[in-house]
This record gives sequence, structure tokens and C-alpha cells, in this order.
Amino acid sequence: MFSKLFCNTVLASSLALPNFKQTTSIAILVAGIGLFGIKSADARNALVQTPDVSQSSSYAISFAAPKVIAQLVDANSPIYGSWQLKYSVDGVVYTSVLVMNGYSGVMRTRYFSSNKKQVVDQKIRLKSSPRGLVFLGYNPVYAGTSTRHPTYAADNFLFAIEDDGSFTAFTCDDRRQCSPVDVEEMISQS
Repeated sequence: MFSKLFCNTVLASSLALPNFKQTTSIAILVAGIGLFGIKSADARNALVQTPDVSQSSSYAISFAAPKVIAQLVDANSPIYGSWQLKYSVDGVVYTSVLVMNGYSGVMRTRYFSSNKKQVVDQKIRLKSSPRGLVFLGYNPVYAGTSTRHPTYAADNFLFAIEDDGSFTAFTCDDRRQCSPVDVEEMISQS
């Protein structure tokens, strides 16, 4: 079902300043993906009560203790398929292919840096948050190798179907560099 929602859906990036809803979504994404610290939900203190989610791995995310901003839990349903993602940071356009096989996946990203084309692979974990599905990237390596890329910050994405039916997609990497994302489903030729 989720792949149908991506079909023919592309979030149009605008050169104008984002509206309040986009700004709010970016702020929640930054908080929701844990860029300000992820702690196990078992690391509770007396001022913060987190729900018992012992059936799944979960994370309490906060700017600073004791205020909990969001919680990431395992997604309810697996996702299968491939999507092309396009986003930019400081004028550099990144084109990624995300392949999901259930609750995990892989992503290959191409971009131009240091006067040459760069290609990075990373692993992806599917999580759920109060704001939508979160795809957490980790272990960015040179494409086709297991050698860690020394400067590439792992990518994290938030995909959400809003209450008005619109689709939003944002990315914030582990360095807190954020961008809206164009999403296009890749249709298999087989």
C-alpha cells in the first residue's frame, strides 16, 4: 500500500522561503530523527514517562533531559520497493536510490564533490514516529566497499501523508543539514 502512495508523487521544492507547515515539519524531523541525542527508552528519569514498548526497539529523543520530543519505534508494516530521492545541501544535488526490503534497506547516493563524482552506499532502518515514517541511514561507505567514507554524514528521511492527504518528504543528515526531497517510485521492468 505504501508504494502506491509514492506512485506519481513528487514533492516540489521551492526556492522561496518555506511556509510555516514546511518549517514545522523540518523542525520536527530534526527532533524526530534524534539528531540531538538518542537514548534508550529504558533510560527513564523521574520527570519523563515513556510508554512501555518492550515488544520493539525504541528510542526516546530529546533536546536536553528531561523534555521528551518524540519517540521512534519499529514500524508496524514492512515496506518493499525502490525509489529515487533527489535533494540538495548548499547547492550540491544528491541523487539516491533507496531499496527497501521489509524493515531494512540500502541506499546508493551520487553527488559531485572535490571536482569529481562521488558515490556512497549506506544501510537504512525503517522506524515510525508521531510525524510519519523515518528512514535512518547509517554506516556510509564508499560504494561497493566496506570502507567507511570519512566525510559523508548518514542521511535520515521523514516521509508522511498529512491529514489533508498531501505527501511530504524531508531529509536531515547527521550534521543537521536539511532539505525537502523529491520522491519518485522506480517501476521494475521485469
